[in-house]
Amino acid sequence: MAVRQEESVFTITLDRVGNSNRVDDRMAAELHQALEHLSQQDQLRLVVLTANGNVFSTGRDEFGRLPSGQPPADWLNNRRVASAVAGLPVPVIVALNGDATDHGLELALAGDLRLAVAGARMGFSRLSRGMFPWDGGTQRLPRLVGPAWARDMLLTGRMVDATEAYSIGLVNRVADNADHLRQITAELAGLVSAGGPLGSRYVKEAISKGMDLTLAQGLHLETDLNVILQSTTDRAEGINSFLEKRSPKFTGE
Repeated sequence: MAVRQEESVFTITLDRVGNSNRVDDRMAAELHQALEHLSQQDQLRLVVLTANGNVFSTGRDEFGRLPSGQPPADWLNNRRVASAVAGLPVPVIVALNGDATDHGLELALAGDLRLAVAGARMGFSRLSRGMFPWDGGTQRLPRLVGPAWARDMLLTGRMVDATEAYSIGLVNRVADNADHLRQITAELAGLVSAGGPLGSRYVKEAISKGMDLTLAQGLHLETDLNVILQSTTDRAEGINSFLEKRSPKFTGE
């Protein structure tokens, strides 16, 4: 796994190409460490999650045996990397360079925007083998595509390709090939990171938390976040830059 920084955008690249970028305990630990480190970076505005090779991730290696004396919940939480991705305060773009299945799809679902190369397939295939999604798949998938599609994919194990995934809202863009995927990822990252960093964080918070609230509660949350945003230096800079017809210089304050 590698982490690369380009100004305020950090890219995490999975790199177990010989094993279809399956997540093992070592990669899970590295991801947790990297995500914790990134969450503390003041300049962080956006994270891109992708992988080397022509597969994003086909899941994870089988779990070892539960260590004696360790609570099952703690043991499992250490392996819930998708939940750690979802917990980042900034937007996360997931660039699917190939198939994303089982735990690999759970990783993709944890992002805020998903881009996929044409031909990439997505789905959960392990219910027939007695395996159940355990890193948010049963919760994030229906919130994204609706309960009917989620039941279809989870109960039958059917795979959807990038085009079908786009049609049901599972991915936001489809690229023609790997080069095109890199291009549209960079373009989208530029658009997102060009906005006010505090505004982006509040948008993510409003949507993520609002999904679990009533409409009235969500509207209150939206109002509260707007009140906070109006008092920031970035808000004043946005207004001044517009009036002065120049690009804004946001500081995240």
